[in-house]
Amino acid sequence: MKKNVIIFSFIFVLLVSIVFSLRFWFHMDFVDISSGGFLAIAICVIVSLVLGCGLMALAFFSSRSGFDDRVDHDLESIIEKHKKL
Repeated sequence: MKKNVIIFSFIFVLLVSIVFSLRFWFHMDFVDISSGGFLAIAICVIVSLVLGCGLMALAFFSSRSGFDDRVDHDLESIIEKHKKL
């Protein structure tokens, strides 16, 4: 039940933000964006999505393949080293 409430909340916030953004976008009559501007926006959105998906895929792959498990952080020695400085 708690999981459904969280999912519904995220979907609701997403839909509200989309509706607000679209209403704001269509009420901006004072701004004229050329076709080159729309092309630049589309390219930026696509590149951002590809970069974000690629980085998330790398993080997922790194976690699944065990690369993160082999990292040994000896935090106590690092803290002691910096306390002496």
